[in-house]
Amino acid sequence: MPSLRNPVGPLPASIYWRRRLVVLAALASAVTLVSVLAFGGGGGKQPTAGGVNTPAGSITPGPTGGHGSTGSNDGAVGGSGSATPSAGTPTGSPTGEPVVTGPGGSGGGSGGSGGATGSTSSTGSGSGGTLAANQPGTMNLPACNSADLDLSLTSTAQTYTSSEFPAFHLGITNTGGGACRVDLGAKSAVLTVTSDTGAQVWSSGDCPKDASAQWYAVPAAGGGPLNAVFGWGRTTSRPGCTPGNGGSAAAAGTYVAHIAIGGVSAQPQHWFKLAPFGS
Repeated sequence: MPSLRNPVGPLPASIYWRRRLVVLAALASAVTLVSVLAFGGGGGKQPTAGGVNTPAGSITPGPTGGHGSTGSNDGAVGGSGSATPSAGTPTGSPTGEPVVTGPGGSGGGSGGSGGATGSTSSTGSGSGGTLAANQPGTMNLPACNSADLDLSLTSTAQTYTSSEFPAFHLGITNTGGGACRVDLGAKSAVLTVTSDTGAQVWSSGDCPKDASAQWYAVPAAGGGPLNAVFGWGRTTSRPGCTPGNGGSAAAAGTYVAHIAIGGVSAQPQHWFKLAPFGS
């Protein structure tokens, strides 16, 4: 077909060749467009549900480390300043007023958290339930002879993590022949925390909100011990501080808890540890 190789016409052959190239380019573009519309392109596909890269939702901050929280401090923590709340801080800070139970009671401690709170109810003396102070039957008893009282002290844990409040179980045993009453108020029964070098860190007697007498009945010899749980909010205190104000946070380390009840010669103590930040 000579006309395909050698265009025939009044114009130069080069012009006819350019026209042919333009037509061929237009035809190729049309074929490409039809293919894209018919079969789709990779860029036009919508991602499947499994492949959708959705933005991450808001992240809930994790617990911050620290050395305890003063919480409400109801008489338990004195001093100035405030402690930084720690990971998993218990909802109720320990208070200066102990939880008291009769023989057979658990002492009111809440595991290692040491969430001791003030006792406000009574299920009856000797039943093992939480006791209320200054009940009529209790007030009719004579005050205990200090020589007849034996005290023992333990803690709810040997080492407390940064999210736990220490709590201490005091057992009061009466070796006398008859029931008597003992004052566990803030001015009579004092929990003191010292460092392992003997320096005082905190005392429940420094600036309690309630310094009134809190009398409880102690069964006669053989009747079992009276149990009381004292809490510490992991802060410092000083004499004369404002009641209810938190002190600075106590650092990790080894501490000693001391319990003193007026007139009792054998004052027990107990060693324990606060674990480092973030533990």
